Amino acid sequence: MEAGNFHGGNSQDILEKNTYYRTLAAQIIERLGQGKQISDTPDLTPVLTEINQAGQEVNKWLFENCQQAINDGKRVAVLGGDHSSPLGYFQALAANYANYGILHIDAHADLRDAYEGFEFSHASIMFNAMKIPQISKLVQVGLRDISHDEVQIIDQSDSRIIAYYDPAIKQKLYSGTTWIDLCREIISSLPEYVYISFDVDGLDPKLCPSTGTPVPGGLELEQTFCLFRELVNSGRKIIGFDICEVGDAEWDGNVGARIVYKLANLMDLSQQKI
Repeated sequence: MEAGNFHGGNSQDILEKNTYYRTLAAQIIERLGQGKQISDTPDLTPVLTEINQAGQEVNKWLFENCQQAINDGKRVAVLGGDHSSPLGYFQALAANYANYGILHIDAHADLRDAYEGFEFSHASIMFNAMKIPQISKLVQVGLRDISHDEVQIIDQSDSRIIAYYDPAIKQKLYSGTTWIDLCREIISSLPEYVYISFDVDGLDPKLCPSTGTPVPGGLELEQTFCLFRELVNSGRKIIGFDICEVGDAEWDGNVGARIVYKLANLMDLSQQKI
């Protein structure tokens, strides 16, 4: 996908703005690290507002570029970056599909409301996704690092969000349930059109040791591929995907590239079944 405009510029502008706003965000994070709350830093409130507005502009940039690619008959994948990256793509898909689901691989639920004041942080991507009414179902797999507030959001979602916690997955496997049966159970909750959002920290950290927030436990790579194959075998259509939080070490890149290659092929295969 070719780069589009961002305040009259191109993707290089976004890289430059990323550097600038990361510097601003560091000021807020440093204060929070000192035990202060956002309310204790009124001098930084305009800074936080500016950062959130910049995040909204990036989402708009991605929405417009994804919408153009979809209109051109292309299939789109978003490669992060942190997991805040795909929100604009979710919105573009919502303009083209009246009903779709998200299959979310992650150690974290990402259901935080404006985490540390940042409306579009990686910890809030699925919280923001749930504001999109066309997303009828969010199925999360591999969760093992989650807050009480996020559990409450899941439990009170009237089954719009379904969580498969990693310890519960392992307990079922240790008790004799097969992974293939679990895959079919996970998939059964999803609608016909499915978006796959893959944060690599959903995997065992040996596969992604340089990711930003590794957590012990997690899935094997072939387990996720099996899940995705069963998704396609069920007749559901993969309408897009993202891969996020890939570390910058060689091994992490190797694993991340294999995920991209696998999902690109499976998305194409699923579309051929239309």
